[in-house]
Amino acid sequence: MKRLPLFASLALSAFITSCSDSESVSPEGATARIAANFDVTQEILTNFQGVDADLRAQCKQAGGSEATCSTYRISLINNGPAIGAEERDWTLYFHSVRRALALLNSDEFTLERVNGDLHRLTPTDAFSGIPSGEPLALDFLIESWMQFESDFQPRLFVVDADGQAQVIESTDTDDLQDIVLPITKNDPDNWKRVASDANTLATAASRFQRFTADTEIIGDAGENWRGRIIPQPVSTTLPDGAPVKLDNGLTLTANGLPEGSVAALKQRIEQLGLAKGSNEAYPVEVAVAPSSFGGAVAGAYRLTVGEDGATVTGADESGAFYGVQSLLALVDLKSKTMPLAEVEDAPRFPHRGMFLDVGRNFHSKEVVLKLLDQMAAYKLNRFHFHLSDDEGWRLEVPGLPELTEVGSQRCFDLEENHCLLPQLGSGPNADNFGSGFYSVDDYVEILRYAADRQIEVVPEFDMPAHARAAVVSMEARYRKLKDTDPAAASTYRLIDPKDDTEYLSVQFYNDSYINPCMDSTYQFVGKLISEVKAMHDTAGVPLETWHFGGDEAVNILASGSFEVGPGDDPAKGNVTAEQRNKPWANSPQCKKLIASGEVKAIDELGELYAKRVSKLVADAGIPTMAAWNDGVKKIADADTELATEHSYVNSWAPLFWGGGDESVHFYETGFDLVQSHSDYLYFDMPQEVDPAERGYYWASRYTDTRKTFSYTPLNTAQLAELYPNRDGQGWTATSPAAEFAHNVSGMQGQLWSEVVRTDEAVEYQVFPRLLALAERAWHQASWELPIQEGQVFSAETKFMDKQALARDWQTFAAALGNKELRKLDRAGIAYRVPVPGAVIDGDVVKTALPYPGLVLEYFDGDSWQPLTDAVAAQAVQSIRARSADGKRAGRAVSLETPKTLTAR
Repeated sequence: MKRLPLFASLALSAFITSCSDSESVSPEGATARIAANFDVTQEILTNFQGVDADLRAQCKQAGGSEATCSTYRISLINNGPAIGAEERDWTLYFHSVRRALALLNSDEFTLERVNGDLHRLTPTDAFSGIPSGEPLALDFLIESWMQFESDFQPRLFVVDADGQAQVIESTDTDDLQDIVLPITKNDPDNWKRVASDANTLATAASRFQRFTADTEIIGDAGENWRGRIIPQPVSTTLPDGAPVKLDNGLTLTANGLPEGSVAALKQRIEQLGLAKGSNEAYPVEVAVAPSSFGGAVAGAYRLTVGEDGATVTGADESGAFYGVQSLLALVDLKSKTMPLAEVEDAPRFPHRGMFLDVGRNFHSKEVVLKLLDQMAAYKLNRFHFHLSDDEGWRLEVPGLPELTEVGSQRCFDLEENHCLLPQLGSGPNADNFGSGFYSVDDYVEILRYAADRQIEVVPEFDMPAHARAAVVSMEARYRKLKDTDPAAASTYRLIDPKDDTEYLSVQFYNDSYINPCMDSTYQFVGKLISEVKAMHDTAGVPLETWHFGGDEAVNILASGSFEVGPGDDPAKGNVTAEQRNKPWANSPQCKKLIASGEVKAIDELGELYAKRVSKLVADAGIPTMAAWNDGVKKIADADTELATEHSYVNSWAPLFWGGGDESVHFYETGFDLVQSHSDYLYFDMPQEVDPAERGYYWASRYTDTRKTFSYTPLNTAQLAELYPNRDGQGWTATSPAAEFAHNVSGMQGQLWSEVVRTDEAVEYQVFPRLLALAERAWHQASWELPIQEGQVFSAETKFMDKQALARDWQTFAAALGNKELRKLDRAGIAYRVPVPGAVIDGDVVKTALPYPGLVLEYFDGDSWQPLTDAVAAQAVQSIRARSADGKRAGRAVSLETPKTLTAR
């Protein structure tokens, strides 16, 4: 794994050094003084709620999507010497996940969006300087809204006339607390997207109400958690008898398991502190005996925990492996005991997946291996590895060094000969998670590590959209070779140089799509498939599935959110006619292809790409090809139109937007389905409706662990009874034909990384939600309703047994809080410590958490102390929870009024 730049020549290294070496910039220069002395704050002023007609009209004229805009402010605070009016030879660059459409309150700067999220401000002749000790507030009209503080990005930077870039030091951080002001600072309702937003803002009082609602109805879970395995087995019997004591640890004897899997289990045992090596250790005997299971599915096992030892029998290697994990799930590390048990088990789905995006921001090999450990512990068996996107290419590919020399790095090079543009808060330097890649050896190590844990790695290289890192890299290659070897220069080129189609991608790029009409595109894809397959061969791990991505190859300016301006629809942004073309509309190569009759229209190019790639995948001997919804939406018959033996779709659209109907469409066209619905299974969504939480929220304002636990993959329509849409409103859905369930091969959690910049943020977003994902992927709950074709669900229907769901959740939550969080601590997982709920009752602070077992503390003005029932309310200024091992604290809740508590 390479986090720092790895360049092919000393000249390239010298270039990067010249870009980032602060000593090369005069300390008297304006850029150096700004970088060293300026503080910066960012804040939302007015979030769009649809009530300001003037704002909407202004937004329409500026070309905002749906004429929906908000306003926000960047304040520059000069704590150093004055910047004089004559010092105009610098440019301020900043990142914004929303398009900044206009600078509202100043003619002293020109605003431009460079590409993607990178914007810049250039001083004009009207620039009057920035006096010492004074702030400069710059107000912007921005598209859409900013409802969570993580929308804002760090690492603003200044560039001088010679192209030297320097980060403003006060913004060179991934902790936004000091540079982002609270969303509700100017308006207590500023967290709302629309005026009718019916969500409940997370406060201590609302949390208390939510966390205690079940107990008031069904009582306490008691000690049921002690025998609860996560994920829940098909059958668990707990015989009478004293718990097994594990003070001397346990010892494992395994027959029929590969050496690597045995080593993985022993590593897990050691990690949990149960490998004492004593002669009196509790013995665990493991065997693989397919004949004793008849026609059992892969992963089935039996587990017996007796007084003098345990036995695990697997129907196959994976079953034996999972049986040991279930035994370890019974262990309570606090008491070093586990109950006697008889377990019969088999998985619900063959595909139980977790997805990690390392393209938007790079994540280390170490955090990938930690994730694989926890996937194995909870019986997840598919690791979907998103290795490329617009903002980064993350795998070394022999023969195409530019992919990592250029495409894996972000720095300040507007020509992009040496790196990609800064994006997503990376700033101008390559010393953070914006840059990095896995070497061939790293990838081989990850493959073997996963295989030892019964996990298949599914590599994804997203194309034809979301491919800017590849496009820029291959253009750099073309420029390098075009004069000396023109044929080689063109071999892997991904764009038609004569294509002048104007478009805007979902992430606001105008140059990020590879061209599906060129032979060189498929030469590139074929080369990539060949090299990745070779890595799998080296690892001794077959490449079973190729995921080609395929999502979002659209021009958003051609959507119904815009019209040719000046238009008369007040809910559509004005754009030019040229901006509303479909991707590749002006490509001579595509026009030639259409003229040949191979495709009839531009609309068929996505389908063409999928078919051609499936042929490359099949020719490489890879049995399965996968895609996101968009990539195969126009395939009418997967069995006849795609060349691979098998194919599946990750169905990701939010359920309240018709995601269930989209799943049905793919079932009807012959695809297997991996249910991946974004409003329940995207872990980049916030974990509660609190602007201080991290997350994107286009699909869900919150997805907590319970919401994921409540997901029903076979009959998603019933979820309309349980959870509202992103605006807190009800929605309806209709159950499909019963046969639909036969095409659901599994479900998968996703972590996209636009606002997940660090390894610690990965763990915060994924855990403990991953355990709820594992529960639903492995076990079908009794409260999940069978499909009745045509049954309509809504917030008003009452078909579901919500008390049964509450009881199941309560036992799961108790096992999570009392047992599993401590195991995550032992593994070094920085899971999200929940924010407490609290209310004042007389002189007492009443508190609640979503799962038990964690210690609460209060701040009395001087220090943090354990919170007990004896502590008087007036002594409490703030409260917080600590991790199960007590080493980390969650966000604090401040006592603000005698009646309520609010969180910050």
